Amino acid sequence: MNQLTWFLAMATGLLLASCNTSANHEVGQSNQKSKRELKADIAFMEDSIKSLSAEVQASARGTLSRQELINRLLLFYRAYPSDAYAAECLFKVQMIYSGLNAHEKSVAYGDTLLMKFPSYSNKYLVIESNIAALDIFISPRDTANIRHYYNMLLNDPTYPKSKKGEIQKRLKHLDLNIFDFSVLNEKLKTKK
Repeated sequence: MNQLTWFLAMATGLLLASCNTSANHEVGQSNQKSKRELKADIAFMEDSIKSLSAEVQASARGTLSRQELINRLLLFYRAYPSDAYAAECLFKVQMIYSGLNAHEKSVAYGDTLLMKFPSYSNKYLVIESNIAALDIFISPRDTANIRHYYNMLLNDPTYPKSKKGEIQKRLKHLDLNIFDFSVLNEKLKTKK
């Protein structure tokens, strides 16, 4: 090996080691942020997104901003997984992914939220959002999974009884998507 080749190999090795140390230092620093600092980072990003015009929010820049918000929310959740605010972070991630039409990810984070925080205050909205994603947006429709979520609502003693009756009607016609079921439901109402 000549001196130039040896020198280039050593320089490349040192450069890679330096980059790796720098990256590890940055990751270590982000893990050392306090709850307050992480919440401030999230609030800053949320305010930044709110200040964007509707046109910019619909653009690639808006999508990147929402992805950055997701990253910050997940950073909090991973750093403090049992904190009550972590549940809010997962809820926001679920809703943002739904808004981005990433429905599989939305359902996955909804599931994580329901598993980790079964008493979450907005759990009905989480479940209903998963049902809507599975019934409308994710193809092919997974009726077994849709039934699973409806049964979660039916088995919950605090879920409103009036809504449980609607769910039982829906389960009888789960072979129909929600739009076809709505048409059938209207026809049944007019016959009465």
